[in-house]
Amino acid sequence: MKHLDPDYGPSVVRTPELGTIYLNVQPHSLTLSQELQATFAFDGEGRPLSCFLDGRNYRFGLSGAILLKTTHPDGKLRRLLAPDEAEELAAAVHTRAARIATAVASGCSPTLQAWLERISAWDSARRTAACQAFAATYRPISIVPPDHYQAVVIQATEGCSWNQCSFCSFYRDRVFRIKTPAALQEHIDQIKALLGRGLALRRSIFLGDANALIVPQTRLRELLAVVNAALPPTTAGGPRGLYAFLDIFGGEIKSVTDYVELKEDGIKRIYLGLETGDDEVFRLLNKPGSPAECVEVVQRIKAAGISVGVILLAGAGGIGFAERHLSSSLATLRAMNLSQDDLVYISPLIPPATSDYALQSATLGLQPLDSAMMNAQLAALRSGAIAASEGQTRVALYHIEEWLY
Repeated sequence: MKHLDPDYGPSVVRTPELGTIYLNVQPHSLTLSQELQATFAFDGEGRPLSCFLDGRNYRFGLSGAILLKTTHPDGKLRRLLAPDEAEELAAAVHTRAARIATAVASGCSPTLQAWLERISAWDSARRTAACQAFAATYRPISIVPPDHYQAVVIQATEGCSWNQCSFCSFYRDRVFRIKTPAALQEHIDQIKALLGRGLALRRSIFLGDANALIVPQTRLRELLAVVNAALPPTTAGGPRGLYAFLDIFGGEIKSVTDYVELKEDGIKRIYLGLETGDDEVFRLLNKPGSPAECVEVVQRIKAAGISVGVILLAGAGGIGFAERHLSSSLATLRAMNLSQDDLVYISPLIPPATSDYALQSATLGLQPLDSAMMNAQLAALRSGAIAASEGQTRVALYHIEEWLY
């Protein structure tokens, strides 16, 4: 067996029991692969992050949920495993990883030895305890933007202050609440205990839930001071910068001066659900404000030096509004003067069957886009959004079925 070098980086070990094992030790993560056919990634606690097994990709959430992503003849398959499936897979991953750890342990460096011990210790009991700690730390985390799936989510607020969008059911099970500074400090202490060494892997802080920046400015800055004191940027990894959603009507409350203060407090990017640039479709979605008001808020935020993430819904308004939704949305993006630090996310509309949007669409006779139409509109929105910013702004897919925390 090759003696494994103590420095970070890749190593290869050939074992009689398991064949060739590939290892990649990074400061805050470890990847193990057996014959490049089964691959497992772990955070600093030895907690599984992802795996490739039997030709399928899986992502592991802090909550204990596991997301399957694979392809099939009709396209991509995305689904959360049922609880019994998740437990079975987690046990299988632990068994495989522990066998690999045992097979390569002889002659390895102290750094790698510590990693292997933590991975082997993440058994069913440890997983159960971590899931219980997650449930005690968080209310349901309904959604965050894709570039923050690996953020430290801090629920400075819970729920949504509007909570009436016709297509969204994320927050209907809870009342909007703003934490006190003391409650927020306790929440952050729980998060740090939950993540442990895994905290260093997470590169940003996302301030939850749906509309945290609606909090009155003085109170909001008190909460941001708590966050910044508890999780200051370090040179040893860990989260840097604060990010959050803002619903459009909330944006009307704050001035450019307010946003300058928020930038000083560490806010790097604010995400706004424009959803559509068409006024009638906007009303059908029951969004607060208007597309024009969204443009004003974006310009105010950008004038303060904070970047924005703008979200559009492909399929909003169905077939009947398809052309208007597309043209008006792109015109609205052009009016925002987005730049290279901004983002545009395009998300397929997947409303719950019992949502107000679905019921109103049925009443109005609005037919949803079929699969081919949806793909065509996704492509048109993407190319149009790139053109609207003259190629400066990154445009990406935001598929809510890929969300997991």
